[in-house]
Formats: sequence, structure tokens, C-alpha cells
Amino acid sequence: MQEKKVEKPANKSPKKANLLDHNSIKHLLDESVTEIVTSKGYPEDVRMSNIRLLIGAIIIVIAIFAQFYNKKFPENQNFLIGCIVLYPFSLA
Repeated sequence: MQEKKVEKPANKSPKKANLLDHNSIKHLLDESVTEIVTSKGYPEDVRMSNIRLLIGAIIIVIAIFAQFYNKKFPENQNFLIGCIVLYPFSLA
């Protein structure tokens, strides 16, 4: 029987991660999957990440308005309630 030889690319070095660090393992797996998928010719789609960043920016703007509004608490109660009501809608 003939043996099939599997050739490994010489320019690729194995990636290492700390096995006790879950974030390091996840980052390494994400990186590896991204490399494999993009090497197959599929483009990387980052729309969801961009949408999450936009939502985070909107939430930060709402929080800054609520923090630095000109009036003190009893007078700005309606404004704070409006900010609290807007918060879950900005997450959707």
C-alpha cells in the first residue's frame, strides 16, 4: 500500500496559548478560525461588531447627558426617567 504524505507549510509556526487562561485560548481559537475562513476566500464581515460599537456609543452619550444635565435631582426627574427608558431600546 502507498502511504500518503501530508505536507505542512514550512512558514507557519504553531501558536501557543496559556492553557490556564480562558481568554487567551478563546482569542487563539478566534484567530485560527478567522485565518482558515479567510484563506478559503470568504470575506470577513464586521458589521455586527460595528453595530455593537455604535450602540455602545449611543449608551455612553445618554449616560453623559444624564450625568451632566444642568438641573439637580428633583427637578430633572423626568429627564432621568427618559434616559432610563431609552437605555433598553438602545440595546435592541
